[in-house]
Amino acid sequence: MAQDGTSLAADDAGDDRHDTTRRTFMKAAGAGVGALALGGFSGSATASVGNPTPRLSTDGKWIVNPDGERVKLRGFSTASLDFTEIGHSEGWIPYSVEEVLERATDGEKWHPNTVRIPITEDPVHDHGMDYVVEDLLRPAIDYLADRGVYAMIDFHLIRPYVEARANAEGMTEDGWADDDYSHGFNPDVETDDLLVEFWDAVAPEFADDEHVIYELYNEPTLPVAWSTYGDYGPEVTSREDSWLLWRDVAQPWVDLIREHAPETPIIIGSPHWTSETQFAPEYPFEGENLIYASHIYPDNGYPGEFDEEYGAPAEEVPVVCTEFGWDPDEEFRETVEFGTTSEWGSPFIEWLESYDNMGWQAWCFDWAWQPTFFDETSDGWELKDGEEQMGWYIRDVLEDTKDDMIVGESDGDDDDDAPSNLDVTGDGNPAQDLSGDGLYEDITGDGNLGFNDVVEFFENHDGDVVQNNVEYFDFSGSGSVGFNDVVALFEML
Repeated sequence: MAQDGTSLAADDAGDDRHDTTRRTFMKAAGAGVGALALGGFSGSATASVGNPTPRLSTDGKWIVNPDGERVKLRGFSTASLDFTEIGHSEGWIPYSVEEVLERATDGEKWHPNTVRIPITEDPVHDHGMDYVVEDLLRPAIDYLADRGVYAMIDFHLIRPYVEARANAEGMTEDGWADDDYSHGFNPDVETDDLLVEFWDAVAPEFADDEHVIYELYNEPTLPVAWSTYGDYGPEVTSREDSWLLWRDVAQPWVDLIREHAPETPIIIGSPHWTSETQFAPEYPFEGENLIYASHIYPDNGYPGEFDEEYGAPAEEVPVVCTEFGWDPDEEFRETVEFGTTSEWGSPFIEWLESYDNMGWQAWCFDWAWQPTFFDETSDGWELKDGEEQMGWYIRDVLEDTKDDMIVGESDGDDDDDAPSNLDVTGDGNPAQDLSGDGLYEDITGDGNLGFNDVVEFFENHDGDVVQNNVEYFDFSGSGSVGFNDVVALFEML
């Protein structure tokens, strides 16, 4: 799914592509907005959220602070800083970046503990990284620190993760756009070059800012199972293939950030517009303090329909839904974000909140990048407060949860209720939960999962240690432990 520019989506077969206008980068920017004043969006915002923002890290599937307290990140994205900066300087956006952030973190109406701040590729091409770092990011990062809010730096790319030119040409041939330069990315710049240029400058600059989180790459798009563009396209025949290729391509970018910023948490997206989160537990990236992203819109389905893709991973690894949103207006009926608060938004938030370890960032605290919290009016920005609209609802949820950022304490063991000594073999080495999913697959307790674990589990699965602690050895999910669980453990090898 795309954020700025026309987005193009397709099902796995590639036959159901449809254009949307979601988060368009204002092709007719000056029309009708030049006379906007600081009206309904203005007012005193001198207060702040004021949360402590110490360095975060990960512990199993949890995001934790230095005291070992488990943290749930809640908030929203603004429009890209480059969009707001250009619009304000040219007079067709009434608010500066600082004014937007001030009101977004006022601690009176709005209570995010995290604000996601996107940067598109355009200012990198047009102005260079000194401008991006010094003029766009540094003032915003410092301002959010003063407001007591975590800052998520989102490199807001929506482009193929390999072979930008070949994919652009294939997309044009298939009718995605009229020419290679109308897909929302510059096909003359390879993605690897762009990622290295951006993070080589950004990662060291903000490495010492403890309230900062890095989001590697907003939405890698192609190749996926239904695309055949370029040299890599024919090799990607499944969703799993796309994740494995993505991991191989993106691991050096993660390593680059980690070289410059050893402690900063990194959020990692996935192919198909960050919709392949399901593969993160089985095929994780290498490194510490890694968090995985999901992007979920009504077009993805309803809670329960996407548990496998987005819910199950959060049982094993840290996950933040860094984009979701909805719009009930008729003009969005054919887009990925069409939905209502009662039928989609409210059940979705309830689903998100059912996972204490799954953070979320709603899209978008803006009036132009759809789906939006605000409408533009002759007096400024006005909150969308219709019964089925998103803006008021997200504001209310953030107010209701403003004191709930800490959701528990970690003791280094992802299952606080598990017995301290699950010694299945009787040799003094207790079984271990290697993946943080609550199942103790390392039967021998040697720190690895191997064939010896299957053998020992076969010989001891009917013993008292296992049978008195079924929930920790129920690998088949049947509610009891028997030979099927031995088979299920073998299949985990």
